[in-house]
Amino acid sequence: MLQIKQFTLEQIADAKRLIDNLNLTIARGEKCAIIGEEGTGKSSLLRAIANAESLSNYANIGGQISCQASAIAYLSQELDPELTQVSCQDFIYDDMDYDRFDFNRFYQLADQIKLDLDLILNSDKKLGHLSGGQALKLQLLKELAYQPDLILLDEPSNNLDLDSVRWLENFIINSPETIIFLSHDEALLENTATAILHLELIKKRQEPRASYFQGSYKDYKNQRQASFERHYQLAQKEREEHAKKMERYQRIQESVQHNLRQTHDATAGRLVAKKMKAVLSQGKRFEKEAQHFHDIPQDMDKIDLFFSDIQPLAKQKKLLSLTDFKTSTGQVLSLKIYGQDKVVITGKNGIGKTRILKSIAEQLSNKYNLAYMPQNYEEAFKGIETALDFLAQTADQELCRTMLARLQFTREEVNHPLSQLSGGQKAKLFLAQMVLQKADILILDEPTRNLSPTSQPLLRQLLADYPGAIISVSHDRAYIDQVCSRQLELTENGLEEYPK
Repeated sequence: MLQIKQFTLEQIADAKRLIDNLNLTIARGEKCAIIGEEGTGKSSLLRAIANAESLSNYANIGGQISCQASAIAYLSQELDPELTQVSCQDFIYDDMDYDRFDFNRFYQLADQIKLDLDLILNSDKKLGHLSGGQALKLQLLKELAYQPDLILLDEPSNNLDLDSVRWLENFIINSPETIIFLSHDEALLENTATAILHLELIKKRQEPRASYFQGSYKDYKNQRQASFERHYQLAQKEREEHAKKMERYQRIQESVQHNLRQTHDATAGRLVAKKMKAVLSQGKRFEKEAQHFHDIPQDMDKIDLFFSDIQPLAKQKKLLSLTDFKTSTGQVLSLKIYGQDKVVITGKNGIGKTRILKSIAEQLSNKYNLAYMPQNYEEAFKGIETALDFLAQTADQELCRTMLARLQFTREEVNHPLSQLSGGQKAKLFLAQMVLQKADILILDEPTRNLSPTSQPLLRQLLADYPGAIISVSHDRAYIDQVCSRQLELTENGLEEYPK
C-alpha cells in the first residue's frame, strides 16, 4: 500500500533534521499509529504522504514515498484558518465531486457519530463557530464519503467527547482501509494500532531516531522497555569493568613509579623504565577503549517530577459547594468538592466544560493556593517570553533551570521563545510550575492531550500521588481510570455523577 525509502525531513528555518533515512513499508489494511513528542516531524510526515508539495514553505524533504492508494483522505490537526468563515453547507457542497461522493455513507456515518446534520447544514453557521469536536466530525464525514482506501488522521481524538472517541475507535478497528494516524491517547492506541512508528529526537534533541514495530502498542511498550534496560545494563557493565581495569592500572603504575624512584642501578633502572613504558602504553589502550563504549540510553519519556512539602487538605474539608448554580450556558448545577477529591468532568463537545472549570477556579483562587493548567496554553503565556521566564514567576532561576533540565529541556530551549516550544514542552511547563508552586488544588483542562503516550504513565502516577484535590476536564480514559476518584458528566440538565 505505502512504501517510504530513505526519507529525510529538514526544517528550512534552522536546518534542523527531524527525520533521517526513514525506510518503511505499510501493508494494505494496516492501522499504523505515529507517536512521539511534538516537534519530531509526525504531522509533517503525514502531510508529506498526503501531498509532499504542501511542505515546500516549511521543510526540505528527500527520499521516495510510493503510494498505491486510489484515493487518500487527510484530516489535519487544526482547522484551516481560511475555512473558519465558510458556512458548513458551503464546506460540504461547494467543491463536491458528485460522481464520487457517497451520500448514503455520509448520512449513515453522521447518525453513528451523532452529528445533527439537519441542524448544522440547514443554518448559516460557520465552520469556525462549531466546537472543535463538531468541526472535526464534519470534516471526517466529508472525507469518508469519498470512499478513500488510505486514511490519514492527525490527532483525531483531540477534540472529541468520550462517545465520539469510542465511535472513532470502533471505526478504526473495523475499517478495511489502511489508516495512518497520530495520537496521544493511550487507550485508543492500545485498542486500535497494529503497527507503531515512534519518532524521537535524542542526544539533547539533536539527533533524529525512528523506531518501527509491527504489533500492538502494548507489545511495543514492553519491547521498548526491555530494549532500554538491556542497553542500559550493557553500557553500565562496560563502564564498571573499565573502572576496575583503571583501578588495577593505577596501582601498577604507582608501584612501577615507586620502584623507578628507588632504583639506583643503571641496568635495573632501564628495566623498570621499560616496564613503565609498557604500563603507559596499556593506559593509552584503556583510554581508547573508553571511546568505543555504548552510549548510555536516554530515557526521553522521563518526567522527573514529584510533589513535596504539600500540607494535604483534610479529606472532609468542603472546598466548594454549589446549589442551583446557573452557568453561562444555561445549566443549573449542584456540586460539592472535598479536600482529597480527584474529580473529572466529561461531556459532549461544546457543552461548556471549560467554562465551568474556569468558574470553579475563580471561586477557589481567593481561598486556596491553586494551580491552573488551561486547555489553551497561550492564555497563561501573555507577556512572557521564555520557558525560564514562565517558571521564574514561581521560583528562583537556579531552581527553575534545574527543573527544566529534569524535564529534558536543552540549555537553548530554556531561553527559546515560548512560541517555538512544542505542545508537549508547554504542558511540561505547567506541570513544573505546579510542583514549584506547592499548590493545594490543581485545576487541569485536558492535561494529557499534548504529552507523548510513552510519558503519560509517569504523568498519571505523578497526579495519582498528588496529596491535594484535583478538578479536571478530560476524555482520556486511562487518566480517568487511574487518577480520578469521581467522574461527573455535564449534560444540558446539569452534572450527573457516575459511581467509580
